[in-house]
Amino acid sequence: MALVDETPRTSCKVALTYATHTTRTTIPIAPPSSSSVSQFPSSTTEKQFKSAAPSIHEVSQSPTLVDVSDRAPDGGLRAWLVVLGSFLIHSFCFAPTEYIFGMFEHHYLELYPESTHGSIAFIGTLGSSTTYFAGFVSGALADKFGYRATALLGTAVMALALLLASFASQVWHLYLTQGVLFGVGASLVYYPAIGAPSHWFDAKRGLALGLAVSGTGLGGLGLAPATQALMDTVGVSWTLRALALFCVVVCGAASFLIVERESGKKVPEPAPALTDAEIIQINEKLSLEKKPTGIAGFFSDLKVFKNPQFMALTFAELAASIGFLIPMYYFQTYSLFIGLTVQDGALIAGISSGASCLGRIVLGYAADRLPKTIVVSICAWTTAASVLVIWTLSKSFSVFLLFAIMYGFFAGGYVSLVPLVVSETFGAHQLSTVIGFMYTAAGIGMLSGAPVAGMILEATKPNISYIPVIMTAGGTLLLGAVCISVWVFFRRLDKKTKRRGVVSSAASVVA
Repeated sequence: MALVDETPRTSCKVALTYATHTTRTTIPIAPPSSSSVSQFPSSTTEKQFKSAAPSIHEVSQSPTLVDVSDRAPDGGLRAWLVVLGSFLIHSFCFAPTEYIFGMFEHHYLELYPESTHGSIAFIGTLGSSTTYFAGFVSGALADKFGYRATALLGTAVMALALLLASFASQVWHLYLTQGVLFGVGASLVYYPAIGAPSHWFDAKRGLALGLAVSGTGLGGLGLAPATQALMDTVGVSWTLRALALFCVVVCGAASFLIVERESGKKVPEPAPALTDAEIIQINEKLSLEKKPTGIAGFFSDLKVFKNPQFMALTFAELAASIGFLIPMYYFQTYSLFIGLTVQDGALIAGISSGASCLGRIVLGYAADRLPKTIVVSICAWTTAASVLVIWTLSKSFSVFLLFAIMYGFFAGGYVSLVPLVVSETFGAHQLSTVIGFMYTAAGIGMLSGAPVAGMILEATKPNISYIPVIMTAGGTLLLGAVCISVWVFFRRLDKKTKRRGVVSSAASVVA
């Protein structure tokens, strides 16, 4: 930062300097001209200028500009325990409807021979979409009653759903239990789990969220082969009961770790320059000060639909979610189609989940070091390419395994980064609300994606072909990647506008 020459003057210049990644804005004051100095008496005017014109340090300390108080600790035992609790919840809440549902689909087709691929896939998609549809209610309950109480309620609902599903005798029983009821419970635990880490981390938020959501991949890695082994040993009903018990133990314990951070004392910190993160925090603080509550607050939240960034991300979620579950649901059946065994399919599904776990951590960490727009774009485009190219060429165990690893790594990274970019774009205080709106659109896509793929697969009989299914999944993921690129454009445009606004405010204070 340039030192302020406190010699009396009548004019100043405001200049902007940008770094490549951590952009900083400084406001150097131009040296006084001789004509400017000559206009004022030496002693009296100097005192007036010192008292009236703030220094650059004072500008940076203006409460309106950079008084970003109560910053997240970005570490410590309590903060990492919250991440652990979120990790454990993620390890299970999506497993019975997404990451291990392929095991159930194969056995349900044998238990209910009158059913089709599409009708069985609808069980899992109904559960996943309900998880997202219920985001409106779950986010509101979490904000009103606290993360811990909401997560405990969700744990009880999930366990009850699996227990009831174990007594199902018809497919529609599974729609209501493993589908709708489990989805409601998963929603009640998911939104507190995804929202809590953002309360405790700022600079390391990408790493924290990546570790938290990596639980989904690690859970699938362990649960996929374990579920298959249980089904082969004790059958589907007792497998569901065992999963209900696992839910109570793991998610119940994790719920006690999920808490939001209480607001602390506002203590301004020296800020010699404004970074991009500080500009985001400034705008977040100002929006918090103006945000209404109650019914007025709800209608105020709806204004986010006017934001082009929100709409681009929402359409990306809608498009990508149509194809997102299709590979997971058909890992096992496609393995049988190309001549592999059921155990091979379970192994491939488990390894894909492990790759997803690794991708969420690595790409979440990368998002803290690199521009998030670049990392998210790479994930979206590579996920689509892996489906359209590698899955199409998968005719052997090795190539199909390569596809499963690529898809799991980048699709998992994409899922972990969506809450991160939402938090950075709209602020942590809006995370539950905005992501609830956005995931409602994702729920619509998930509800239709895998069942439509099942109907397409049935339509290819008697000469079954997976090419139309692959094109459906890859095409929708490709459309999602295009929408991500549109979001990147609006994101960069918005950051430039906000930066100009903050610098303009600082310049007016100096003037």
